Amino acid sequence: MLKKITFLSILSLALLTASAAAQSNNDAKKLFNEGNALLKSGDFEGAVTKYDGALKLEKHEFYFYQKGLALKKGRKMDEALVAYQAAVTQNPKWAPGYVGLAGAQFSKGDYEAAVENYTNALKENPTLGPAKKGLSAAQTALGQQLLSQGETTKAATLCQQAIENNPKYDKAYVILAQAYNKDGKYKEAITAAENAIKYSKSPRKGAQYFELGLAHRNLGNTAKAKDAFQNAKKDPSYARNAAYELDMLK
Repeated sequence: MLKKITFLSILSLALLTASAAAQSNNDAKKLFNEGNALLKSGDFEGAVTKYDGALKLEKHEFYFYQKGLALKKGRKMDEALVAYQAAVTQNPKWAPGYVGLAGAQFSKGDYEAAVENYTNALKENPTLGPAKKGLSAAQTALGQQLLSQGETTKAATLCQQAIENNPKYDKAYVILAQAYNKDGKYKEAITAAENAIKYSKSPRKGAQYFELGLAHRNLGNTAKAKDAFQNAKKDPSYARNAAYELDMLK
């Protein structure tokens, strides 16, 4: 009889625990949804509080991810990184978690880490569009950083990889053109600059035309160089440099 009572007590405790867990999950989801509503309204601190409440009841990668998003929007980047890292730790196979982590790292200027985690996202989901675009942007930013340090070959390689991931990414073509011009690969620079012009959606294309002008000038194509510098001059950011190059070609 005692054994029967003990068994029933254990069974009752197990049922109660399961019921409490189910209720906890429901409560966590409720807090999560409330956090999403606050995030949408722009109350980032309130959203974080709700997500923290949900996480006390249930550890879930979605909750960590949304907390990271709220912190990022609230310009608390270090805390956002911790939240995104927790998301991928919670579920290392969840590609969006790596995208969130990489995006936060990109925002902090840690392009090398961003490249690594966008790559991790694509390992888990090779067709994930935001990961491909994010990787292209991170590779280009890292390439630009290396170019400023004189690492032209590495910069060009990164931009070529960026273009493979996003063939219409105009900024990658601009940095690639700059790297080629610095390396004396003027024909390649012309192709890259022309693609940068082709794919740019901005009305200001000073950088693109300026690199095109430099490449043509160095190949002795004076008329084409002048035409490119005239177009570069229309962009206020490049007007002075373009005017100088035009004066040199007189």
